[in-house]
Amino acid sequence: MPDQSNIKKNESFELSKSRSNKRKKRIILESKISIINTISILFIFIVGFLFLLVFKRDTVSNEENRNLASFPEFSFQSYFSGEYTEAVTNYYNDSVPHRSFFKKIIASKLLTLKGKQYGNDRIVIYGSAASKDKSDVAKTTSISLTSLALTTMKAVTTVTTTVTTVPDINNPAADGMISNNIVVVNKRGLMLFGGSFANGQEYASSLNEYKKALGKNVKVYSMVCPTAVSYYMPENYLDLTASEKENIDNINSYLSDVKPVDVFTALLYHKNENIYSRTDHHWLPLGAYYAAKAFAKDAEVNFAELNSTNYDTVSLPGYVGTLYGYTQSADLINNPENFVYYIPKTNCTVTRYTTSFTDGYSDSLLLNPKNMSTSSYYMVFGGDEQITQVNTSCKNARTLVIFKDSYGNALVPMLTSSFENIYVCDMRYFDLNAISFIQQVGATDVLFAMNTFSATGGNHDYIEQNRVK
Repeated sequence: MPDQSNIKKNESFELSKSRSNKRKKRIILESKISIINTISILFIFIVGFLFLLVFKRDTVSNEENRNLASFPEFSFQSYFSGEYTEAVTNYYNDSVPHRSFFKKIIASKLLTLKGKQYGNDRIVIYGSAASKDKSDVAKTTSISLTSLALTTMKAVTTVTTTVTTVPDINNPAADGMISNNIVVVNKRGLMLFGGSFANGQEYASSLNEYKKALGKNVKVYSMVCPTAVSYYMPENYLDLTASEKENIDNINSYLSDVKPVDVFTALLYHKNENIYSRTDHHWLPLGAYYAAKAFAKDAEVNFAELNSTNYDTVSLPGYVGTLYGYTQSADLINNPENFVYYIPKTNCTVTRYTTSFTDGYSDSLLLNPKNMSTSSYYMVFGGDEQITQVNTSCKNARTLVIFKDSYGNALVPMLTSSFENIYVCDMRYFDLNAISFIQQVGATDVLFAMNTFSATGGNHDYIEQNRVK
């Protein structure tokens, strides 16, 4: 008969041995996992270190339309004050290689989770506006849509008898968000307009002074261009933005011997076309075309209709402009648009000068977008810090000087069949006395072309400053 005590001792020994083996295996497994984790972390660290060390750092953010931080210069004073080390940190944080790629991933995967519910609809507030109630975001004196339609109808019937109905300006409510002063709705960015009647009056007063100084032989025109918010803002959120129409009408009421160009109505009839960019704060070339057509009618000059006989059409896919840079909106970055522009077939010679009208050199009317980023396509019309002269084959002895902001750039190709000479000057980068310049080039026509934000904002000061230099 087996000894029961020995059996129990053997079983206890085997159990203890099994537990010991399992413990050893677990320790070995945990050691292997720790080694793998350590190696993985070291690998990620080394790859990340080499990525940040070896790859070229970006210097410009096209989406945000700004230069990125640069590496600071060392000085003992900045080092001991902490400014140097703070600037170094900012440099490494801001200028990550392939920064645009990583920001797109963050925008599409993470930023969609942020936001605050706005009102009773599914409009979400992003940024500083999130701390405000709906009634506090913008106090305006916007006119009702009904009275706006009636006013627009009266304006239309004074210039044509073929139009009997005004387009529906009402905009349906839709999902969207607000990022600081920008609404993103229906995959479109809209900048909220603040407006200023006082600044608009000063703008008009400056133009009146130009007209007085230039005399009766020079025609002066005011083209205050509305932005997309006038045509695409959901109706139940119009109280967030001031009325561009009211501000333009206010300006026009103070003009004396200066011809206002009614761009608002011209664009209203084409609001269902691609006249404004969804992802950028500019209008599209098609919008500039309709504005230029309205101006040509007021100036009583020929105008080239938009067809294949007069223009070549170029379409650039994948355009995402400045409004993504301002908002980091996934709705914008994930829904790029086509940037369509038109190259006039009329012959012209282009000379670009410094802002002091010196050092001229020959150039093409439109720049080649081949080496441009997809966020910079509006730059096909050229930069702002220059004076551009366009000499055309239109021999009508009419010389046009345009003082503009960036909206005015897109007008120029559409007017190459309307004026013999065109001089394009950005009011923000102009180093001469404007009256003397206009007289020097023998202008017959002067057009002030800028959006409402410039005419009723800080940029209107440049017009007066350029007059009295």
